Amino acid sequence: MSEADPVAVKKYLSGHEVEPEIADWKYFDSNFNSDRERGVVWVREGRVAGFLGLIPFCVERGGVSAAQCAWSCDWSVDPLEAGGMGLMLAKRACGLYDGIFNIGGNENTRRIFPRLADRTVPDAAVNLVLPLRLGSTFPLLPPGILKRALSRQRLLQQIPVHWVRDRRRIGVSIEPGLSPRVISVLGAEASRDWQPFYDTEYVNWQLVRCPAVKCWSCWISSDSPLRTAALIWTSRSFSGYWRLFFCGAMTDLERIEVLTGAIVSFVHDQKGIALFGMASHLETGLMDLLARQGFLRRRTKLPFYVMRGRNRELPVDEFKSLNFLDADLAYRFESDFLSKDQ
Repeated sequence: MSEADPVAVKKYLSGHEVEPEIADWKYFDSNFNSDRERGVVWVREGRVAGFLGLIPFCVERGGVSAAQCAWSCDWSVDPLEAGGMGLMLAKRACGLYDGIFNIGGNENTRRIFPRLADRTVPDAAVNLVLPLRLGSTFPLLPPGILKRALSRQRLLQQIPVHWVRDRRRIGVSIEPGLSPRVISVLGAEASRDWQPFYDTEYVNWQLVRCPAVKCWSCWISSDSPLRTAALIWTSRSFSGYWRLFFCGAMTDLERIEVLTGAIVSFVHDQKGIALFGMASHLETGLMDLLARQGFLRRRTKLPFYVMRGRNRELPVDEFKSLNFLDADLAYRFESDFLSKDQ
């Protein structure tokens, strides 16, 4: 992509539901890019006819960097182009990184990646939702007059769900932005597991510089040094739906439970309609804890794909932890059934 005309790339992306402001942030942030390739572009007769976005990250094992990889996203090919272009984009991407990973993905991804992937886990990521207000149920209604009518009733949307009323935030600090306290625990817990390492620059890019979201940092005030923390965020255009991400000592479920209670209370006070979480199907302890807090498991699960790139010996183990900072999920609130008219 570094050799392609940025204006032409942005024009192409805008025709595929990537707004110019998002494209600028997502693919042309020089601080985050650091001379790494951010995508593969198919150019035909002077115009962009296909695109596969790449989000670089480091994979580590035991606290040691093991591979330079990328999440794939925004995969599309002009329908007028001959077949096989999508496959060529993916193969070209593999030559740029040790491995290419994907979670969820669009229709192109789910059709083509299983044929290319060295490992596919069909139901890897579990989506969880805590309904906070009655409005969280409206998008689940079948299309029709009733759904449209209810979606316009702001007062009905704001009726609280009863089990949230007694939550308390005593002993937990929640501050806007990315706090140095939370930064201190990013990647601090070395794990023997094969997992992504998201450093300060990655998280800052995803949640602070992204024009579509605003975030808050959460931690237990009395902890010194800090062991476990959380980040929560919502859309700048509609603050009804929220997401959360835990970092630090993920095995410390007692602290995660304290943080969760405080976050639920905070989001409820912010007039949040629903709070969303995501976990790997392997994170049974975390999912059980969230279930006790009232979170419901959604039926739709996301597939996880691993495709070896320039490192043909790359392990194809699935990540033991999955969350909304993976790939480009952080700002895509439409996957939380957010419709434009709400």
